[in-house]
Amino acid sequence: MSYNTELVSNLNDWNKWIEEAISKKLIKYYEYDQFYNIQEIGSGGFGKVCRANWKNSHK
Repeated sequence: MSYNTELVSNLNDWNKWIEEAISKKLIKYYEYDQFYNIQEIGSGGFGKVCRANWKNSHK
């Protein structure tokens, strides 16, 4: 099996695991548009980290 084929297979396995965890309510999933005041607080080689306020929060 080539590296690319193995990588895609591993990503598909991870995606399936995450989707199942969300459907079983083991992981909470929020749509991006449920947040406001989104501010980047850090970034690096693996992505970026943001802080935000949740629109449905009363705080």
